[in-house]
Amino acid sequence: MNTLLLELAGLGIYVNILEDKAVKKLTDLLKMLCSESYAPEEAIRTYSDIYAFLLQQNCENFYKYIEELSFQDENIFTLSCEKGEIGIDAPLAKQAAVELGILQKLAEVSCIDIKNRIKEKFSDNSAINQVIENLPDWNDSFEKKKASRWGAEVDKRISWHRKNGTGLFCRHFFFIYDGGTQRLVPVKNPDTITLDKLYLVDRQKEMAVKNTRIFLAGKTANNILFYGDRGTGKSSMVKALANEFCHHGLRLVEIPKRYLDQMPRITSMLSGRGLKFILFIDDLAFDNNEEEYTALKAILEGGIEHRPDNILLYATTNRRHIVKERFSDRTGLYSDNPDEEIRARDAIQEKLSLSDRFGITIVFSSPAKKEYLQIVHKMAEDRKLKIDPALLEQKAMQWEMAYNGMSPRTARQFIDWLVGEMDLVAD
Repeated sequence: MNTLLLELAGLGIYVNILEDKAVKKLTDLLKMLCSESYAPEEAIRTYSDIYAFLLQQNCENFYKYIEELSFQDENIFTLSCEKGEIGIDAPLAKQAAVELGILQKLAEVSCIDIKNRIKEKFSDNSAINQVIENLPDWNDSFEKKKASRWGAEVDKRISWHRKNGTGLFCRHFFFIYDGGTQRLVPVKNPDTITLDKLYLVDRQKEMAVKNTRIFLAGKTANNILFYGDRGTGKSSMVKALANEFCHHGLRLVEIPKRYLDQMPRITSMLSGRGLKFILFIDDLAFDNNEEEYTALKAILEGGIEHRPDNILLYATTNRRHIVKERFSDRTGLYSDNPDEEIRARDAIQEKLSLSDRFGITIVFSSPAKKEYLQIVHKMAEDRKLKIDPALLEQKAMQWEMAYNGMSPRTARQFIDWLVGEMDLVAD
């Protein structure tokens, strides 16, 4: 145990892991066992704290916990792997192998050995020994002989981080930017929509998928503006793309409109990563004289700083011209009022130019009755609903007239309601 503590003190690459709560508790316990005197209550409490913390993390096994921690740790080695800047023979990779070997020793600490050490210390006290005997084993589901040697498989680690990233980005695929704290907040329950569940938008899907594949291949891709009526699947398309390509190094970051003036900070935060990022702006529309409008315009094209190659912007809007244009804006075209802008036509064109700065505009249209009912039938088939087709169509039309009109969103809402209604009847 003394040797392991010394080795842990020598960690340089994976040093952040020593600050983990469970790791700190275990190292405190090991130090306690190596000392001459300690109270049994202190040792028992520290041992139990490790178990309690693992349960809070939905993990009952310390070995698996440390293994996951080593994959998720963001450090100079894992970042170099993510960027594809390191090989197996690099000095940094060799040191990472040494440290991974040390971490595996920590992960393989035996609960039986710990309990035996405490019982030996208090062998003359049967009550203490009984309590120790009843303590849970939080590290019993691995076999040392069969366990792979972490330090000997650094090449696999390099490949894994190159594909999956490190830190937050290897644990989550969807994020929302919080401008208050200026950090990315992982989405714990992202929308699981997939491309095959987007119906009658094959042309739009083909264009969006092709552009995204070009982006992931490291080629020059275009920012996309998804334009169309509400409920037609614009946002669902973006989320489905993220789900389709999340295991190919793509991450989706939603930027609330009120934080668009922080775009330079966001791009700076992500530009040095080895992964690809789509910045997603939903329901984009601006009033006059907004700082967010200027910031977005500069990022799209025209700013002094080039947009990083690993970042694209995908935005949705219900408006063909993103910046709201009022009739009052046009008075300067013919007014003699000295307070009106002289070059009013230039001002109008400047407002309309933001849409043009997206290289691709993909249009979504509200479905006609025939298309709407096709979507309803496909969704009903996916949910395995057993209902007469004519009755299904009748109910679907009643639903759209009572609620939001004909759209894929309306169809989904109708099917969700119908499934619930039929389940209630079945019960």
